[in-house]
Amino acid sequence: MSSHSPPSSGSTLSNRGAALAARPGARDEADILYSRNWDLVTNPEGVVNLGTAENRLILDDVAEFIAEKKIKFEGADFDYGEGPWGSLRLRTAMAKFINAHFHPHSHLSPSNLTVSSGCTSLLSTLALTLANPNDAILLSSPSYIGFPSDMSLLAGLQPIYVRFPSSVDQFTSPPDAVVAAYSAALKHASDTGVAVKILVLCNPHNPLGRCYTKEVLVGIMQFCDRHEIHLVVDEIYALSVYSTPSATDVPFTSVLAVDWAKYIDENHLHQLYGLSKDFACGGLRIGSLYTRNVELQCAVSSLSVLHHSGTIPSLLASTLLEDTAWHDSFFATSRERLGRAAAFAKELLDKAAIPYAPGANAGFFLWVDLRRWLGEKDGDGGDEWAREEALSARMATEKVFMIGGRAQGTEEAGWYRFIFSRSEVVVREGVNRLVRALNASPDRCNAPVSKSGD
Repeated sequence: MSSHSPPSSGSTLSNRGAALAARPGARDEADILYSRNWDLVTNPEGVVNLGTAENRLILDDVAEFIAEKKIKFEGADFDYGEGPWGSLRLRTAMAKFINAHFHPHSHLSPSNLTVSSGCTSLLSTLALTLANPNDAILLSSPSYIGFPSDMSLLAGLQPIYVRFPSSVDQFTSPPDAVVAAYSAALKHASDTGVAVKILVLCNPHNPLGRCYTKEVLVGIMQFCDRHEIHLVVDEIYALSVYSTPSATDVPFTSVLAVDWAKYIDENHLHQLYGLSKDFACGGLRIGSLYTRNVELQCAVSSLSVLHHSGTIPSLLASTLLEDTAWHDSFFATSRERLGRAAAFAKELLDKAAIPYAPGANAGFFLWVDLRRWLGEKDGDGGDEWAREEALSARMATEKVFMIGGRAQGTEEAGWYRFIFSRSEVVVREGVNRLVRALNASPDRCNAPVSKSGD
C-alpha cells in the first residue's frame, strides 16, 4: 500500500475539510444566479434573482460618484498598507460617518474600530473569539440566512432560534414580553446542557424589514447583561429605512444611540456596520466592528491578517465615507427609490393575491407568505419542509429564485424573502414567473394564483 494512499473514508482531506466539501454546492448555485441573471434583451432565458439582498437601484449612482472623483492611484496604494485592521484614514472616516448618521450617545473613536473584509468575516471572527465549539448563539426567528453559517463554519457554534408567541411583536411589544421569549430559549438551552454565549440582533431586521424600538433594545441589553451574554448588533441596513403610508412605522434607533453603559457591561456590547447594503458596495468587502472590549479587539486584530480588506478597497471606501455633502443627496435618493420599489412590489403581489407580512419599512425585502401553495399533506408523511422544498424546485423550474423559510429559521414552512430592490422590469418578470410556479402543480396546489401579476 502506498504511503500516500487516501484515508479509509476515501477523502484526501482532513475531517474538517471533508465536512466542508460535503456542504451544498454553493459555488455551482452562485454560477447560475450571478453569471446567468435574466435580462429582457441579452439573456431572456436567465434566472430572475429575487433572493440576493443587493440594492441595485443605486449601483450606477455609486459608480458615477467614484468616476467623478477621478482618483489618482499612487504606487504606495498597492502595498500592504498600515495593517489588516484598517488604515487610520478609513477608521477615522468610518467613525465620523457613524457619529453623524447613527447619533451615538458617546462619539466613537477610530481606536475602538476594527475594519475587516466585510461583516461576514467579522461575524466568523467574533464566533471564534467569544465562544467555544458547540456553544450556542441566540437568533430571532426568522433570521438572516447567513448568521448560522458565518458563526458555525469555522467556530462550530450552533444556532438557537427564538420563537415569539403570536401575541408578541418582537419589535414593538413591551420589553418584558419580548425578553420572556429569549429567556425561554435560554432556559431550554441550559436544560439541555448547551451554553449560550452570543445573541445576534439584526437592526433593521433581515428578513422582516423592521426596526426595534429603543425600549426593546434596552430590554435585550439588560437580558444579556444579566446572563453575561455577548450582544452583537448588526446595523448594516441602518440608512436603508424608507417611508411608507403607514403611521405605525418604527424609525431606526442604533444601539449606540442609547446610553447603553447603563444597561450592559461595555465588554459585552459589539456593533457591526458595513458598506454592502446602504452604499451598495458588497464588492468592496468593507465591514467595521465597534467594541470597547480591549481583549476582544486584540483577539480580532490577531485574526485580521486572514481578512484584510485590501488597500485599494480601503481607499475607495474612505472616499465614499468622507464626502458628507454627497451623503445627504445619495441617501435621500436611495430611500426614495426603495420606498417606490417596495410599493411597486406590493402592488404586483396584491394583484396576484400573494400575501406578505405587514410593517416592513427597511431593507430590500418583503416577507412573503406562500403557505397556501405548499399543497396537501399527502405522500410526504406530513413533512411541510419537504413541500417547501418542492415549491422552491417549482420556482427553479420557472427560473425565479427566492430564499425559503427553513434556511432562515422560521417556525413554519412556506415563508419566503422577496427582494424588491431591482428595476421594475425585473420585479414584474419575477412576479410573473412566481405566479407560474405557484400554479405549476394543480394536483398539489389548492389555491390558484391570479395571473394579474403584470
